[in-house]
Amino acid sequence: MRRPLIGLAILTLILGALAACGAPADTAASGAVQAGCTTARPLPAGDTDRSIVVGGRERSYLLHVPPGYRPTERTPLVLMFHGLGGDPRTVLESTEMGVMADKANAILAVPLGRGKPSQWHFRSPTSNPRSDLAFVRALVKQLKKDACVDSSRTYAAGFSNGSALTLALACDASTQFAAYAAVSGPYYEPQCAEAPPASIVYFHGTADTTVPFKGANTVIGHLPPVNDIMSQWAKHDRCPSDGATTRATSTVRHFAWAGCEDGTSVEIYAVVGGVHGWPGGGPMSPGRTSRTKDSPVDATALIWKFFAQHPAGGQ
Repeated sequence: MRRPLIGLAILTLILGALAACGAPADTAASGAVQAGCTTARPLPAGDTDRSIVVGGRERSYLLHVPPGYRPTERTPLVLMFHGLGGDPRTVLESTEMGVMADKANAILAVPLGRGKPSQWHFRSPTSNPRSDLAFVRALVKQLKKDACVDSSRTYAAGFSNGSALTLALACDASTQFAAYAAVSGPYYEPQCAEAPPASIVYFHGTADTTVPFKGANTVIGHLPPVNDIMSQWAKHDRCPSDGATTRATSTVRHFAWAGCEDGTSVEIYAVVGGVHGWPGGGPMSPGRTSRTKDSPVDATALIWKFFAQHPAGGQ
């Protein structure tokens, strides 16, 4: 059973903040919400398998539309990326991201990687029209045509291989997201220095042997120590040293940098003894068992909280 780290009262505030994005412009605070769509963009509620051709390849994704979606009201959009060998429906079931999207009245898009096992080639640049970064850019552009999307509340989240892709998107920045959530897959490389500041929340188990917390060569390439990578993101965001806080218990270490450039922030949840998985969630690949279901951290709830706190100007 999932044991939330945050209480029901806070969760209600999270959902209310995200849901407010869909409110008519005249009821929102000045400048807080985009004007509604002049042309209605209806979508069926629930899960729909869809595809898009990018770089001459057909790519597929699952689109989850909340029952409260309204065709002319700006709605938050979250893209969720699975790990190596994962698939969209398993991710939805294991993370309950779809349940949270319904409560927050947000659209959720869950793309499928390429190959067998399915994977993301996160180091291939957007300049390559067949790259996964180019696919994400094209997908977001298409979703903004198909749905009434709030560009100031468009977010990216991912697990493991999909986590590395999520941080590569923050590094590339040709697709603008308001904030990023990454689980069990650190990434920062020299070219990231050219990217704008990015709000990032990150989760990793200290006993992870698939992607070791202290860094190692993995099946998706060499990944440095988590603390080094996230410190680089904090430095990248020009976070002030006096804005850093640490909370530690026997089960969770929470590091946070606030007051960073352009209102960004960086947070890390290190789950003591945690293994490779989605904290508080089920198995992330078909046929696997979960050893993180009873985690003291509920990554899904904390991610939505972080997203609610970080709207930004989108493309």
